[in-house]
Amino acid sequence: MKQEKITIEEIARQAGVSPATVSRVQNHRELVKADTVKRVESTMAALGYAFESTALPSIEEQPLIVLNIPGIENVFYQEVIKGARVSAKAHGCHLLINESPLDRGSIRNFCNLLHRVNAAGSILLNRASEEQLKQIRAITPLVQCCEYNEDASGFPYVSIDDFSAAEAATGYLCNCGCNKIALINGPLSFKYAVKRQEGYLSALKKAEISVPQNWIIQLPEINYQMAYAAICRLLNSEPRPNAFFVASDIFAAAVIRAAMRFKLNVPKDIMVVGFDNIEFSTMTCPSITTVNQPRLQLGYTACEMLLEMMENPFSSPKSLILDAELVIRESTAKI
Repeated sequence: MKQEKITIEEIARQAGVSPATVSRVQNHRELVKADTVKRVESTMAALGYAFESTALPSIEEQPLIVLNIPGIENVFYQEVIKGARVSAKAHGCHLLINESPLDRGSIRNFCNLLHRVNAAGSILLNRASEEQLKQIRAITPLVQCCEYNEDASGFPYVSIDDFSAAEAATGYLCNCGCNKIALINGPLSFKYAVKRQEGYLSALKKAEISVPQNWIIQLPEINYQMAYAAICRLLNSEPRPNAFFVASDIFAAAVIRAAMRFKLNVPKDIMVVGFDNIEFSTMTCPSITTVNQPRLQLGYTACEMLLEMMENPFSSPKSLILDAELVIRESTAKI
């Protein structure tokens, strides 16, 4: 057999490993178990494949991971993507970003994409039904990141505890003396929005605080202008909230702007706690108290989990919940 006709896929098949493992043996053998390196190199030798351990695999031979996100315009995803890219690059893999929902109308297109690009694995930041997860897993290993389907067992994920984070954030507002706390949330089709609303309501119940139903607002997307309009309606009514817990720092920035319009001081008249700790939360005036999500770590860990599954297809990786913390800044500090 001529050397130029030997592919990484053929070596992987003969050695009983994934193409990603073959690439790592060539490029990052320090990340591969010694017995696996020996098996891959023996297979290469048997097939007549000559290589140097320092040589980079060609573009065609580098495994491709598809990362699916709901929308590229949400700045939250930037650090998650960066974390996944760092991991993928370290292991000699390409990362392809796919922007699309995962619903009945799009799941077929996504599965066709996985086939078309010969994806070695997939990372999902969309929530998917159990049936959709099964369809994707039939094509590639997968890891759910941030969003996950808690009713579908056997599908690994890495995320945070949105309920506890939201409960702590709302409880903090209660401890600051706020008793009229509104919620600006994302779409309830996402797990994060459901859990953050549940955490918010739990904290209010513990504090024996009730709020009008119209103070609990779900927006169809993370959108500054939509949030600003909704907040202005609340601040233009009586009674009006004296605090907001919001599902995104983008919403928190909208609260600050709306308060200025109505000549209200933040935090003296209105307090606000955001979520995500994206970069501009320190740039607003006042700066935003927010729940910090370890976004870079979420993306990096999801890719590392996926690579482990690609190398050991019969392994059963455990899901992981990372810590989130409340970062206190000026939007809740009475100064």
